[in-house]
Amino acid sequence: MIETELAVKARRKNKKVHTNINWTAWRPNIIDEKLLAKLEEWFMLSLTDDECCLYVGINPSTLYRYIEKNPDFSKRKELLKRTPNIQAKQNWVNEIKQGTYASSKEWLERKSKDEFSMKSETKNDNFNVEADAEDVQWMTMVEMDELRKKLMG
Repeated sequence: MIETELAVKARRKNKKVHTNINWTAWRPNIIDEKLLAKLEEWFMLSLTDDECCLYVGINPSTLYRYIEKNPDFSKRKELLKRTPNIQAKQNWVNEIKQGTYASSKEWLERKSKDEFSMKSETKNDNFNVEADAEDVQWMTMVEMDELRKKLMG
């Protein structure tokens, strides 16, 4: 057995050193099923890793060691953090099902932009200009051509 530097120093000072102790064996597995359930509950609120660790009372390094040993939990954690987005989509769809015109219109403007968007985009390599259709209605064709020439350089 190779002596560690600490053991060599202790032997020189005539102190007894326990070289056969497995120092990681005494550390309890702090993340059990109960704590894991609490962590998942907080991750479902889309909190950061540090915030979740604070609420359940563990050090973030404990969580990262657990993830190292259980790599599938990392993916599950990221999916759990998307829960508010899923809930928001469900709420939006429920409003549409109830016949709410504003929600239906907003859904179409976002999901079917080509067909229902109220914004007109003019793209240039240097910058991007967006304008509402209502803002552009007052311009004449000549003014629009002049604007287009300025924008395109």
